[in-house]
Amino acid sequence: MYNRVGGVYKIGGDGVKGYFYTLLVTSVCGAIFAVLAWGGFEKYIRYIASLICVTLIILPFRDIDVSEIKDVAEDGIRSEISQKTPELHLLASDMAENRAEDYISQIVFQRFGINTVSTDIKIDWEKEEPVIERICVTLRQEDMNRAETAKEYLIGVLGGEVTVVESRDDT
Repeated sequence: MYNRVGGVYKIGGDGVKGYFYTLLVTSVCGAIFAVLAWGGFEKYIRYIASLICVTLIILPFRDIDVSEIKDVAEDGIRSEISQKTPELHLLASDMAENRAEDYISQIVFQRFGINTVSTDIKIDWEKEEPVIERICVTLRQEDMNRAETAKEYLIGVLGGEVTVVESRDDT
């Protein structure tokens, strides 16, 4: 283990080797005292030896400066987030547009009983609030008689430029 100035932790001037040596001696002494104890004192001696061992294990960690580790971690996270933000923005906008297309198909079906062939939406994400720029709904030839009504309804509900086109093939 290294301390905050890059040197190896030292306990009593012996370094890590001395630390483990002290831990070993404490464990052996605790075991010897537990064997030699009489009259029901074994559990108290084991308890005290365990406390000493735990204290020795934790002792080197008191000098670790966590603020340096925290600062490095925060800097790494900030740079990772700043690199990923444009990708996340594009992914979120694509997902929102796909959901909007599904929603438009759903409301056209619920209102008019028309299954759309496809729906396309263009949203401007650069403004303070997203703005629908255009909507294009593709219908089958047999549903084109209600195209103007569907177009007016979508303009009233969603706004933006709405285009209803006929499908080139019946799929």
